[in-house]
Amino acid sequence: MQARAAGIDNPSPMIGPARLIRAAFDASDMAALAQEILARSPDGVIDAGAAMDLATILLLMHRTDEALQLQTDILQGQRLFSLRSNPDQARVRVLILVTAGDLMANTPIDFLLNDDDFSLTYFFLCPGEDMPRDLPEHDVLITGIAHSSGAEPLLEAVAAAAEGWSRPIVNHPRAVLKTSRHGIADALRGAEGILAPAVALLDRAALSASASRLPEGLDYPVLVRPLDTHAGNDLQKVDRAEDLTRYLDHATTERFYVTQFCDYRGPDGLFRKLRVVLIDGVPFLCHLAIRDHWMIHYLNAGMLEDAEKRTAEATAMATFDAAFAQRHRAAFAEIHRRIGLDYLILDCAESSDGRLLIFEADTGMVVHDMDPVDLFPYKLPQMRRVFSAFQQAVRGRAQTRPA
Repeated sequence: MQARAAGIDNPSPMIGPARLIRAAFDASDMAALAQEILARSPDGVIDAGAAMDLATILLLMHRTDEALQLQTDILQGQRLFSLRSNPDQARVRVLILVTAGDLMANTPIDFLLNDDDFSLTYFFLCPGEDMPRDLPEHDVLITGIAHSSGAEPLLEAVAAAAEGWSRPIVNHPRAVLKTSRHGIADALRGAEGILAPAVALLDRAALSASASRLPEGLDYPVLVRPLDTHAGNDLQKVDRAEDLTRYLDHATTERFYVTQFCDYRGPDGLFRKLRVVLIDGVPFLCHLAIRDHWMIHYLNAGMLEDAEKRTAEATAMATFDAAFAQRHRAAFAEIHRRIGLDYLILDCAESSDGRLLIFEADTGMVVHDMDPVDLFPYKLPQMRRVFSAFQQAVRGRAQTRPA
């Protein structure tokens, strides 16, 4: 298979991540979809955008190495992509800066701006290259590159180049750089009403040497996970030095985050984790997961199977503005002030002493409206509020851009 380039000033159209993620979520046959895309070019040469869609499909099929290699091949000849669904009469041209990587590498903007007012163009940037002085035409620029250790040099380079760009920027790259796990802990340290657990980033040798005496600010139990992992992959609660040594004996990576564990179970013995989006500092609840174990993700919390949990989530959404958001109004405002991002996703909870407990904060988590309406009738109206708020924020910046 060969990808046909369209040129740096001529975007190659693609289906885009959101629609492909939605297809996978709906249990579509992704292999059949890939074959359908390939069949459009019987000569074996497909457009770069279609090839990028194939790379996304490979990621959704967990064929990550193949997907990343395909992305690398595509980006040798094409850097600019548009959505096939872009409306002809869109009023706001949005340019999204992205980079190659897995599904966590970039903010899934096409979930948020699925509206006829917006046309989306993706400009892929690669680490180690000179940043462009001139960008394709746009009204608003969004930094879509999410934080990872590998993306830090690229974000630094984009931040430097951004000083010479004239259009409004949503999520300045300098603020995105604050969203590492240790960066969030550092930024929020000492903030009133916020519990941001201490975090240390250690290599294998340093972690092994400190097993019997953890770095300052940490005490057993702690959470240990490899750098740049998410969704609980290789995450373990470690209660004592012997357990940490045993963990390292089986770990295959060389750098680790060690985070102070906080017991955040409620009076009923259940743990509750909220995903909250801050849009220009205003909090919106995107989901509430409830489980009898500290390691909660929405998919392992049994929300699909438990009507009582869904009722609790519906109540949380209905009362969020007047209850949770009001209790933590000052905390949310301080997070917005210290981090400085226009769009920021928080995984958080309420600590036993009433503070806002922050687990993670970044721009790469998926905020979506894909849950089945029959089971989650309360979610679609809430997610429409989230999308509308983000769309209004982008429209407002387009209206105030320099001439």
